[in-house]
Amino acid sequence: MRWRSFIAVELRKEIAEEVRRVQKGLQERVAGVRWVRPEGIHLTLKFLGEVDPVLVEEIAHKMEEAVRSLGPFTIGIRGGGGFPNARNPRVIWIGVDDPSGELREMQAKVDKGMEEIGFTSERRDYTPHLTVGRLRSGKGKGTVAYAIEAVSECNLGTMEVREVILFRSHLKPTGAEYTKVKSVPLETL
Repeated sequence: MRWRSFIAVELRKEIAEEVRRVQKGLQERVAGVRWVRPEGIHLTLKFLGEVDPVLVEEIAHKMEEAVRSLGPFTIGIRGGGGFPNARNPRVIWIGVDDPSGELREMQAKVDKGMEEIGFTSERRDYTPHLTVGRLRSGKGKGTVAYAIEAVSECNLGTMEVREVILFRSHLKPTGAEYTKVKSVPLETL
């Protein structure tokens, strides 16, 4: 049996609570959105898709290689928007600020490492974000755009990135549930 898997950064508890608060405010304003379960909101670095479990150790080894030269670093959680854009959103997100560029560097190294073992490299530029909802249909996009604008300037704080995690995703009728498979710490220098 194959595992639906991805590599991500888990949110610090206080940041996750702030994200939940913003998401709840959006839920009160917007209908027709499938909201991501709060405990499932994370910062994805690389979606792997369906993975043979025998590859887990090789994936973990490549994750370790990717982050070997990186120490912990700080990111900010602020702003909000929609993909493909805020006026015509299909996805509602909260932004991630990467002032040092280390998050993008880490994502590029993880992507390259996964490509070396057969996973397709991401062709789009990496846009760090936290997906909080997906629109079910085109109805109410104006209301969604207005709600997104209301959170576009939110500042939920900063957090230190200290590890990357390989997650397994279990799709259920109530939404995806995630299990940590492997965790790789960033070395403190």
